[in-house]
Amino acid sequence: MNIKSLYTAEQIQEAVSRVAGEVEAFFGKDEPVVALCLLNGAIWYAADLLRCLPANFELQTISISSYEGTESTGKLKWHNALPDCKGKQVLVIDDVLDTGLTMQAVCSALLENGATKVASTVAINKKGRRNVAYEADFCALHCDDFFLVGYGLDFNGKYRNLPFIGYIEA
Repeated sequence: MNIKSLYTAEQIQEAVSRVAGEVEAFFGKDEPVVALCLLNGAIWYAADLLRCLPANFELQTISISSYEGTESTGKLKWHNALPDCKGKQVLVIDDVLDTGLTMQAVCSALLENGATKVASTVAINKKGRRNVAYEADFCALHCDDFFLVGYGLDFNGKYRNLPFIGYIEA
């Protein structure tokens, strides 16, 4: 399998730092914010982002998936329930915004369950594959329609630990 680099570790960190400033300006430093990381892919982005944010951000996780191999099934599989975010502000953190299905479902469910403010951030905004009308509030990086690996993104569980973001060359 041939993997081509798209973003270096340095480019990723610069983008994460920029997004942290935008997120902090949006939520502020005083009121508590639940930082809801979507497992497994967003762990790398969430860890880097949270290290740049003030102490009012508290980490929670949820596991949800829609992919099998290189394609979205179009159906979400919730592996555990949403945390109780009633009356709280929430920042949903994911690795990639592709079809939009996962992020739209999670953000809608949070609002339906009483979250007071919900915003979303992704490490990569993959354009051109939306199945729903959803855009993330904060995007670190952008790309066209490549199958991405590295920095949390995987191919059948492999390549998540690459320090860069690359794509699989056909």
